[in-house]
Amino acid sequence: MKYRQLDKITSIEPGKRISAERTLLADEEYLHDHFPRFPVMPGVMMLEALHQAAIWMIRTGEDFNSPLVLLREVKSVKFGDFLAPGETLQITAEAVKSEGLVTTVKATASKQGRTTVSARMLLERCSCNDPERLQTDQDVRRRAKKQFLELFGPLADLPSTQKQA
Repeated sequence: MKYRQLDKITSIEPGKRISAERTLLADEEYLHDHFPRFPVMPGVMMLEALHQAAIWMIRTGEDFNSPLVLLREVKSVKFGDFLAPGETLQITAEAVKSEGLVTTVKATASKQGRTTVSARMLLERCSCNDPERLQTDQDVRRRAKKQFLELFGPLADLPSTQKQA
């Protein structure tokens, strides 16, 4: 992915809930055009941060079994505030319903207690549909797991939101 929208995962309950952070830097490519005198993170990029958090939450919940997690629908999108360079988004995504291969996720990003964006997303787990002999699904699974480890480290090393008994 060209624009990685998560800097770190602050807590995770695989398949159920994730919290992450994203700090906007002043030298990011798209800020040159959005807007030159008032640089702010585009709303679609804030929404993408929610989407990426939801994907990692779903993938870790099934040990990266589904090669693809596709965004099928976004509902009830609300934008509440700008994000300027130097500010940090606190992102949360929570699975609220799962029917078959589709997971409904409620996600929110905020800064300093003010909501910047919120949405309900429908994400679908699926295969690449290539012939088995090509082993595309296995390759995509392997690459997703490798990317997660490179970006965030082993799942066991991340803070968990689960309460220990």
